[in-house]
Amino acid sequence: MKNFSVIFILSLLIYSCANLPSSSMPQNFDSKDQEGYIVGAFSIHNQKPIFNAYSLYFNTIDSLGSNKIRNRIYIVPEQILKMKFHPDFFDENKAVYYFAYKRPPGSYKFNLISLFENGGMYQSEKNIPVDLPFEVKSGMITYVGEIELNYKKNKVVLNDKKARDLPKLKEKTPTIDWDKLLIKK
Repeated sequence: MKNFSVIFILSLLIYSCANLPSSSMPQNFDSKDQEGYIVGAFSIHNQKPIFNAYSLYFNTIDSLGSNKIRNRIYIVPEQILKMKFHPDFFDENKAVYYFAYKRPPGSYKFNLISLFENGGMYQSEKNIPVDLPFEVKSGMITYVGEIELNYKKNKVVLNDKKARDLPKLKEKTPTIDWDKLLIKK
């Protein structure tokens, strides 16, 4: 029974820790790559999380009905004693998380934000449809912008924050060939 308790507590602690999508950003990319590189920010209003998990999905235009974990920006706030965001940084009243993915060239779009709440005795999921298209080009970096979620207003906005984001992204991934940057229009 003691072993079970130790394993249960360790599992709870590991599961309850916050995650940072930028910690798994690809560190190698150059213009010879067959895939493209997409970078951006996902920001969440309010410095105190309400939900246990935040998912932002993107897909190719021809596979919009199939949201896969592979194409998800996933935010899980710290949940040990009380819920807290641990983002890359706070920008006024927003928790900002950077993300980057390598993907085959093509037309994509961010199509869904899923919010998961686990209250112990109950669980709920809220889905917010979004329509934010972008292109991935072979050997190029596409900056998609900041996708800002304000769940109290049920609102998602795309902001151009390249002046803020690009220097920080370049600092996080200095091995990337940033000369091949495309700014999403």
